[in-house]
Parts: sequence; structure tokens; C-alpha cells
Amino acid sequence: MSEPFRVRHATPEDLAAIVRLEHASPDGGKVQFRVREHVHMPAAGDGLSRELGVVATDPSSQQLVGSAKARLGTFLYEGQERPFLQLLSLKVQPNHRHQGIGAALAQWRIAAAETAAGSEVVVLADIQQGNEASLGAARRWATAFTPPALTIPATMRRKPPREPTGVHVRRPEPGELAAVARGVMAFTKEHNFARIWTPERLATWLHWSPLDVPVRHYVIAVDRSGALLAGLALREEGLLRTTELVHMPATIRAVNLLMHAVPRDGRLRNLNVEHLWFAPGAEHAAAALWEQVRWTWRERGTNLLITIDARSPVRELLSIRPWTPKTSITTAVRAQPTLDPARLIAPIE
Repeated sequence: MSEPFRVRHATPEDLAAIVRLEHASPDGGKVQFRVREHVHMPAAGDGLSRELGVVATDPSSQQLVGSAKARLGTFLYEGQERPFLQLLSLKVQPNHRHQGIGAALAQWRIAAAETAAGSEVVVLADIQQGNEASLGAARRWATAFTPPALTIPATMRRKPPREPTGVHVRRPEPGELAAVARGVMAFTKEHNFARIWTPERLATWLHWSPLDVPVRHYVIAVDRSGALLAGLALREEGLLRTTELVHMPATIRAVNLLMHAVPRDGRLRNLNVEHLWFAPGAEHAAAALWEQVRWTWRERGTNLLITIDARSPVRELLSIRPWTPKTSITTAVRAQPTLDPARLIAPIE
């Protein structure tokens, strides 16, 4: 009896077939979406992490029947710097499901990460609420699951916010990156999955782009003396890929009629907000920063997209209401020691 599928490294020649597969396989969670890539990400990564790609093929027809990606880097786990492997973009042809392809693609990526980074690598995968197939597959390898995080597509402002008293919002100067890195690390030092930032790493992160224009930016809030109060990173995801919503629950559709978080064509050009932080007692500055970005970046994307631990103090800045459109993400984790559920989670950008 012949093998039902074969697993191998993805190659540039697979790109067109992977795109077709991703188009045919929207995410199976509460909010169903497909991602249309505009730029092929280099395997070398962004200087802080690198990419892995794998495909499954039908031996008889050589047709691509499954694909997956992964990101390999380092972060904080239970107070120590550890290598991580983030499982991404698992897709299986609908008529080839329930044959073990998803499990095989996961095991291939885990084995590749252990070869590259050793047995201490922390394996994780984000799973949207309602995606029971991915949740069931993750139970085969995960040692723990995080409490749900919230993913919120915040609308852009139609009117400018009030000018905050004693707070100025601007881009950081190159010489301020050390203070920005210290601020991020002070805010997330006890979080699991927090990236470890130095001025050099932050500069590398900001300067990386697969295009001839920047795709990553930083915005800060300072007081009258120039002291740093808060900051956030922005990634112009819409330059790299468009998220096309295929299905939303009726409750979210109804709310969207009033809030317009999702455009009529269902296509989101996200501005991803990452490592939003504030100095002790500077919540007002972070709130002002958030609102100013919602206004000044309104032409650069359809919305701000942020994922936060539901227990994070950042939550209070976002004016989340019961009717706010959102979904939740649980992260499956394989690591020793087992994840401490009391620690806050810093979602990986």
C-alpha cells in the first residue's frame, strides 16, 4: 500500500500552489478568514527570527495537499530566555483531511526546530476560539494551554481626539531606542513569551522590510520634559497581506453595522499594534497615545489590530465594551517546565 502523502521542505516553486491552498482553506474559528499574501517572506526572517516552510504532497499526483509555516526565535519563558518555535498557517486540502496530514506537518516542524535549537525549544501555536479541529490536533503534542487572549480590530477615529494635557505623541529619535527598549522590558519582564529587547534588536526590528518602504514603526508618548511615558509598535500588515473575512457570527455582524470595524468588502488592511506599554502611573499617556494613533494613522489601514492577555492592564486603555467586535485566542504550548497559568502572556508579534 502506497503512502497517502509525503512531507518535505517547501521550495519557491511551491508558492503558487500554497497560495491556492490558503485561498481554499479559510481559518476554521469563530471568525473565518483567509489571508492574501502580497509579499513572499524570505526564509532568512527579519534578523530576529527565521522562517520554516513545509508541504505535504500526494505521491501519485505530486499535488500539494497540505502546507504549513513556522517562526523560530527566542523569548522569555518562565523567567529565562528560551528558543521558541511558533507554528503558523497550517492548511490541508478539504478532501485530504482526517488523514494525519496536520499532525505530520506539526511533527516535521517540531523536529526541525529541535535540530536547529535543541530540545529546550518551546513550541506554541495560536488557536482561534471555535477552531475545534486545530484544538484537537494541538492536544496531541501540547503540555499546556494559555488562558484566552483577546484579539480586537479597533476602528480608526473619524475625528481627532482631545489634545492631552502635558503629553506629546511622536516618533522616537534614534538615541531614544535604549529608553524604549528598557520601557518595554520593564513592562513585560514577568510575562511569558515576551521578546527580549535591546536598542540593537529594536533597531533591527524597525529597519527590516521586504519592501522598499518601512513596514514597522514606533510611536511614543513623552511629557513636557521629554521623559518617556508610553510606547507602541505598529506593523503595516496591509502592505504585506490582506485579511479577507469569510464568515462572522451574527452578533459581530450586527455590531459591525454600527461600529464599522470591518469594511463592506470584508477586507482588512490591519495596522498591527505590538508591545503597547506604559511607565508606572502613566496609563493616561498610553490612553492618549492609543487614541492619537487611531487618528493620525487612519489613512494607512482599515483598523488597529491588537491582541492582549485578557488580564493585562492594557485592557483598561482600550475602552472594550460587551459589544466590541473581538475574538479570543488560546495558545497551545509544549515546554518543560509546564507553563505557569498565573503569568501574563505577551502575544508574539
